[in-house]
Amino acid sequence: MANYVVLMKMTPEGAKNLKDAPKRLAKYNEILAAEGAKITAAYATLGQYDFVAVIEGPEDFAKVAKCSAAISMLGALSTQTMPAMPVTDFFKVVAEI
Repeated sequence: MANYVVLMKMTPEGAKNLKDAPKRLAKYNEILAAEGAKITAAYATLGQYDFVAVIEGPEDFAKVAKCSAAISMLGALSTQTMPAMPVTDFFKVVAEI
């Protein structure tokens, strides 16, 4: 399994219907589960992004892209998804250089 950081911004529709966010989160969890992924942490944030989530999912880029697209197509959020690795693993990679 791989880790991904997802940065999310509310669309005007998402902001207008913010009280429906818990229902949308349940739908997002269904979308992720269908592709073998799950949210391991989620935060509301201040600044450029409204929410940040850490996702554990398949290393298959197509499946992750499918999840991001499906969530964006629901209309409440725009997403930016980045693969992530534990910093200790990164340091091991750097040590091999």
